[in-house]
Amino acid sequence: MDLPARDIGQYIAKRANIVVKAAVMAANEQGKLLLIQHAEQGHWRMPVGDMRPGETIEEAAHRELWEETGWTTELMSFEALYSGPELRQVHANGDEEYYVIALFKARIIQDDLVEARVNSDAGLNFFDPNALPPLNSTSQTLLEQSGLK
Repeated sequence: MDLPARDIGQYIAKRANIVVKAAVMAANEQGKLLLIQHAEQGHWRMPVGDMRPGETIEEAAHRELWEETGWTTELMSFEALYSGPELRQVHANGDEEYYVIALFKARIIQDDLVEARVNSDAGLNFFDPNALPPLNSTSQTLLEQSGLK
């Protein structure tokens, strides 16, 4: 059975998808930015992740902060919505993802629990916005577009 070329194309063509994400620019009481270090690649990034079906973008931001840091906050506010060709990820198979990212600001109140997580091997740390470590491209773009870096 010969399949038409248009049907075969769906199996070999590169795909482009739009992915909605929430990112959290969390700072402590001194204004230092919370970043997470990638275990294998070594770069640092803000908490960011995909919005799931059935949740609001605000719920996604709270969930990502919790999943990636173990912390919650009631002090979170929407900052801006970012998209564009600079927020694109190309995968090894050629598929592309174009991100639409809602950026939220949050305040982390430092207590003993926060200090214990920062001073452990969890890959979390607070940085002065004027002295940030090497960032992944998404966090770099978000910070530049928000005017922080």
